[in-house]
Amino acid sequence: MLEGVGAITRYLERAMAQARYDLLGPGRFVAELPGVGLRVEAPHLEAAREALREALEAWLVDALRSGILPPGLEVQGDPRRARFLALAGEMWRLLEEEPSPKPLPEAPRPKGAFTLEEWLKERGIQVVRKPEPEDEEKEKVLTRLALFLGDRYPSLEKLYERLKQSLSTKRQFELSLAEATQEEIANSTQFCTLLKQYAFLTSYHYKSEERRIRAEASTEGFVQNFLTGGWLERYVAERLRKYLRSKNLPHEVAVGYQVALPGGEAMELDVLARVGERVYWFEAKTGEFQAHIAKYAGLKKVLGLSQKESFLVLLGMDRARAKELSALHGLTVVSQAGFLEAFQEALEGNGP
Repeated sequence: MLEGVGAITRYLERAMAQARYDLLGPGRFVAELPGVGLRVEAPHLEAAREALREALEAWLVDALRSGILPPGLEVQGDPRRARFLALAGEMWRLLEEEPSPKPLPEAPRPKGAFTLEEWLKERGIQVVRKPEPEDEEKEKVLTRLALFLGDRYPSLEKLYERLKQSLSTKRQFELSLAEATQEEIANSTQFCTLLKQYAFLTSYHYKSEERRIRAEASTEGFVQNFLTGGWLERYVAERLRKYLRSKNLPHEVAVGYQVALPGGEAMELDVLARVGERVYWFEAKTGEFQAHIAKYAGLKKVLGLSQKESFLVLLGMDRARAKELSALHGLTVVSQAGFLEAFQEALEGNGP
């Protein structure tokens, strides 16, 4: 019998015992767990209870996958568990004391293969600085937040805009969800809960009776850089990697290269992707882009890329306007929701 399984069952039961239920109107029952930011609606009480239980289970699985252990899940007083943890700790200590194995020789590079830095150098472009690798755990957190926001952006747009405004004013912000859909409420409260867990928000409170969020963002530099735009670059890069791995295509994806162009001008390239012997370039903007689009069109020529290989990813851009901007400026302008489809089309069009 696995004690951890019993602990999870008890945790769910204790959490559900703290649930609150309200009748909002005919055929509108609401169930919520304010402590974890979960709120669901259903046509009758039993359906609301069941929907809340499912939402809690999904939240718990997501938390455990990310390495978060909610209070109450610790299995206490089990001597077998204590002996197991002690043995595991000793084994890990012995492993750490072992000398590092000698690295295996690098496999010979396939004929015709090249790195992105070599590709830039051939075009007279010097890599001045490339981002240092993040700590593995920090990388997981930032990627998780970027994917959550990017995949759910339509229902998080209002929250994100208020959050960005507060970053510039460095003041607490409020957001009313009185007219929001159930999906908007659930995603907004879950995202704020995640941001608070990782100290991206220094304060967060959701008043369910008013359907109002009050929160304040951290003033730390890396938090502000991430929330004002770095997350979208990370989102684009991660979605590209996942897709290319799923297709088993040889690739290299680089984020945030700071370069010097042949004329000496300094630039930053948001995302570069090499797939086989072809290179694709992505710029990602979460705000105003009008003052930059002409510069990107010029940079496309310096890189020697075609329109189908040069992407400008704009947050929330509608398809019709993106098509017009693409025709005017010679770039593939897309939204964060449509860039992967456009990339797939470009890959198929550039195939042998």
